[in-house]
Amino acid sequence: MHIRKNAFIFILVFVPLMTTLLGCFNNSSQSNDANNNEILGLTKEIRKITSSQLAQITKDMTYREMINTLGNTKDIGSGIKIFRYEYENGQFLDINIYEHNLDVRIREEVYKHIQNMLNNKKP
Repeated sequence: MHIRKNAFIFILVFVPLMTTLLGCFNNSSQSNDANNNEILGLTKEIRKITSSQLAQITKDMTYREMINTLGNTKDIGSGIKIFRYEYENGQFLDINIYEHNLDVRIREEVYKHIQNMLNNKKP
């Protein structure tokens, strides 16, 4: 009888505790996704950008800084975030974010691609 009483008390304490902890974890990950969407400023439309906006991008910027500079745009990826911008000459600039960390520096190939777009700008 003593074992049943201890098991009953354990269940009364353990189940609500685990439910609370799991609920907090789930809310935390959901709020992180919401915060990222808010920070990234995702929209349903592809943003048009100009050469003066692209010229502001430096190789030392983070993805967050670059997105804040270029503005809100559409994420066309599934799983991997791919932010699509339409350049003034009709080309698309797709920024792939593999890191899931917006505070890392943009990759060198992203910066070079932006520079190539600026140098090959059609009049």
